[in-house]
Amino acid sequence: MKLHYLALPFAVLAVSAHAAEIIKPGLWETNNKINSGNGKLKDAMAMAQQQLASMNPEQRAKIEGMMARQGVVLNNDGVVAKVCITKEMAAKQQLPVQQRGNCSFQNSPMTGKTMHYSFTCTNPDGRGEGSATFTSPTAYTSSTRMTTTATGASETVSVESTGRWLAADCGAVRPPQ
Repeated sequence: MKLHYLALPFAVLAVSAHAAEIIKPGLWETNNKINSGNGKLKDAMAMAQQQLASMNPEQRAKIEGMMARQGVVLNNDGVVAKVCITKEMAAKQQLPVQQRGNCSFQNSPMTGKTMHYSFTCTNPDGRGEGSATFTSPTAYTSSTRMTTTATGASETVSVESTGRWLAADCGAVRPPQ
């Protein structure tokens, strides 16, 4: 299953250092609802779920276990991911991302509790922009719009995300490298 392009919405979002505590360190859950203009991405996600459903129980458990160890669960609308924010990341006021796609990120200074960001990726090709609003140190919402060729053709994708803090201890979920 080629799902590496789904990591794009989990951009490393750096917040200006002068802001008050924005992000609490620990285990977070992000719920990412993904919509695509031409439906190819949604079709690819549905196909991935069908492939999982058609596997024998042992294979399915193995794949779901690998995804769970990375904190990822597919659902009908998108991806739910558990991520670890270290004390260092919280001090730098960053949200984590899987470092896939050879992406570069740019952040604008915070306006109130909202940051704006943009990114460009080379594998697969893509670019996008969005914003994240921190409603408290334990919750945020974000909206991202991107254009990507991850499905083989140019496609516009929008991702609406919510993040919520779960626990101080990340348990088995490791921070991104």
